[in-house]
Amino acid sequence: MAVKAGFIGLGTMGLPMAKNILKANGQLLVADLVDAPKEEMKSLGADVAVDNDQVCAECDVIFTSLPNHKVVELVLNSLIENGRAGQYIVDTSTNTYRMCQELKEKADAKGIHYVDSPISGGAARALAGDLSVMTGATEEEMEKSGVKPLLESIAREVHYTGKTGNGLALKILNNMLSKSILYADAEAILMADHLGIPFEVFYNVIQSSSSQNEIFRIKKEHIQNNEYGKSNKSYSPITMSLKDLKAARELSDDLGIANFGCNNCIQWYEMGMQRGYEEQDSSSIVGLLRELQPAKKND
Repeated sequence: MAVKAGFIGLGTMGLPMAKNILKANGQLLVADLVDAPKEEMKSLGADVAVDNDQVCAECDVIFTSLPNHKVVELVLNSLIENGRAGQYIVDTSTNTYRMCQELKEKADAKGIHYVDSPISGGAARALAGDLSVMTGATEEEMEKSGVKPLLESIAREVHYTGKTGNGLALKILNNMLSKSILYADAEAILMADHLGIPFEVFYNVIQSSSSQNEIFRIKKEHIQNNEYGKSNKSYSPITMSLKDLKAARELSDDLGIANFGCNNCIQWYEMGMQRGYEEQDSSSIVGLLRELQPAKKND
């Protein structure tokens, strides 16, 4: 039996997720500020809402995929304010842990179930239903509510982390690790440049040794070509990296834990912003180090 489901936010990640939920559920009410993705969903059989309020009024389960913290705060506060007891709000956006707890408190007061379910994986994986989802709830709760099949329609793996906030915390920690590892890669690449070690040799050694890492594999083309623009399919702007790192710093501050490595990475990414790298890929941290400390060219 289909769940009365809605989806708000049909962007780069939201649109392919909405397609998979529609396919699995057979019904979906969608909302977005842009007409084109709504028309695409309509052509596939989805219903198109006039606005978010209609989704809130008509749906028992509402998925959201929103671009930044400010929009998350605005949209989710509105959904909670206008929502009803028993509704599920499943937020796939990357939020701050602090805001997540504030939203949970407001939702609990109205008997609404707020479930943080951030995702990992790009648009291609989203379209293939191959994402990794970190859900701040138990598997049993998601099964009883009818949300589980919808989550599983967008994901290769759904990690049920037990309670609200755990999913988002794990996403924040994953982001912090990937950006920190990328910065460590950058320092090692710079040293290899200065030693005259060919990039391909360096890459092959690292990726066949104990320090192999996925982010280096994903960003190889950017780094090898020293080209960090939007043309590469793995493009993710340095502004996003800085946002992710600051979310991790806020979490560590809330926990009362010193996070020296994260703070160091923030300083370097902020320098990249100051030097005009804000629209460049996150791997442009390599380009920044190369610019500041160029290797001598061999004769």
